[in-house]
Amino acid sequence: MTASSSSPVPPPANPAELRREVGLGGLISITVGGIIGSGIFALMATMGSVAGPAALVGLLLLGGVIVVLALPYAELGAAYPQTGGPYALPRRALGEYAGFLMGWGYFLYAFVGTAAIIDVFIEYLGTYLPGLVTTSGIITWTGIGISLVFLAVFTLLNIVGIKWGSVFAVVSTAAKLIPLLLFAVVGLFFLREGGLGNFTDFGFAPFGWTGVMFAMALGFFAFTGFEAAVIPSEEVRNPRRTIPIATIASVLIVTGIYAFVGFTAIASLHWTAVGVPVGAWGQTGGVLLSNLADGWGLAAMGAIVVAGALISTAGAGGDWVLLQGRMPYAMAKDNLFFQKLGEVDHRFRTPAIALVFASVLTAVVLLALPSFPEVVLIASITALVPYGAAALSLTVLRRSDPGTPRPFRLPGASVLAPAGFVLATILIYWASWPWTLVGGILMLAGFPLYYLFRRPNLRELGQVAWVAVYLVGLILLSYLGNPYFVYQNFLPIQPIGLYGTPLDLLWLTIFGLAMYAWAYRSAVGSPPGPSPSAGPRAHGREG
Repeated sequence: MTASSSSPVPPPANPAELRREVGLGGLISITVGGIIGSGIFALMATMGSVAGPAALVGLLLLGGVIVVLALPYAELGAAYPQTGGPYALPRRALGEYAGFLMGWGYFLYAFVGTAAIIDVFIEYLGTYLPGLVTTSGIITWTGIGISLVFLAVFTLLNIVGIKWGSVFAVVSTAAKLIPLLLFAVVGLFFLREGGLGNFTDFGFAPFGWTGVMFAMALGFFAFTGFEAAVIPSEEVRNPRRTIPIATIASVLIVTGIYAFVGFTAIASLHWTAVGVPVGAWGQTGGVLLSNLADGWGLAAMGAIVVAGALISTAGAGGDWVLLQGRMPYAMAKDNLFFQKLGEVDHRFRTPAIALVFASVLTAVVLLALPSFPEVVLIASITALVPYGAAALSLTVLRRSDPGTPRPFRLPGASVLAPAGFVLATILIYWASWPWTLVGGILMLAGFPLYYLFRRPNLRELGQVAWVAVYLVGLILLSYLGNPYFVYQNFLPIQPIGLYGTPLDLLWLTIFGLAMYAWAYRSAVGSPPGPSPSAGPRAHGREG
């Protein structure tokens, strides 16, 4: 069933409303729990294998990028507390069509990312239960069956109520942080050669600064989820104060934890004890935190880290199920997705149908997931486009809707917002060929999909033209650019290397700023989109 732009479906006489049951602690836990999943337990191995010790610099730079991308959400989430922030905010600023495209991209990221996290959970679980994972890293049918059971449990937990989902987030977040911090502290007593040997003896940046850039692209997925604070906005107590505090605090907490763990992981690497030739940073990709602890001679610490990884991935899986159902729910409320997904369960006051719908798609991905790293890169690309759109939406809404109170106002927004858009553009490029192509095509699929729910007029087509040009432009820039940024290319086509680094950064910056200016002019040159909180009746328009 689809919504007609000329015949909006009226809301029920007494629609059920979401309950505001999430406080500051619960929202920070949901956000931190959504960010810290499986990534940190292999993050430094992945980044270190392409950047060496300079991966720590890449980690800190990535934290700074995330802060720039998160700050617009802090202001917008407090000013416009509607469920489905990564969709609802661009829709308000850029119009229905652009909002739908951003919601579509974020929804892709959400349910694909959830499947990836649950897959990693099964891989860790395979440490204790043989037969879940093959020697080549493929999940067996037994493992898939268990993953579907866990997905069903997470879904049921969030259908019962976000209160219990947030309680689960508090418990699981604490449980996952304890092993990580314990690893980081204990590891300080097992540093190699005074703690600085691994940073100095074999070259600080053995693969150059291009390697650091690639490491940032590989590590980005470990930071995604910072926008979680604005997604369940209608279920948050005192959202105008709670949301900005939770957003900023969560990013700072996660960056600090990652930096602490990253320093210990690099400094405490005992090469021969983990089976890697001394100084061979390129061969450290398979060295997990548990392997490092085993290399210290502390098998018990290694077991604690594995247990922490299980708790972390399980907790993140529950958080992501909570969040992914809110996106189709928010879009359906505005007649931009299937109507049934916009209904709230009268007993539990949660978007139960949307939760089940999103989890079914996650189950499909679990059954067909080809490879975790590649899917992570796709998820990162489809998330970065909405992240950039959020930065753009900040300046657009300040211009088009200056009267709305802003409890938190981002200083220097005229610089930070376009900077965030450009940084998102650069990270998409670093996410590597051919995944820039795959991610771009998946995002472009949202253009014809929109026609199931609306018939855009010429003005609306003009408003979203920049999105199509932006996505196609990114694909071309990736194809023309540095052949270093290639990962598991399954195509016979390679980037041609027309320009390398840093010239590619110059072109990406110019391209990003040009797209930002075009998108801003397209948005402020016409009336802003309808308010996502006004309901389907208010949004009806003639197509």
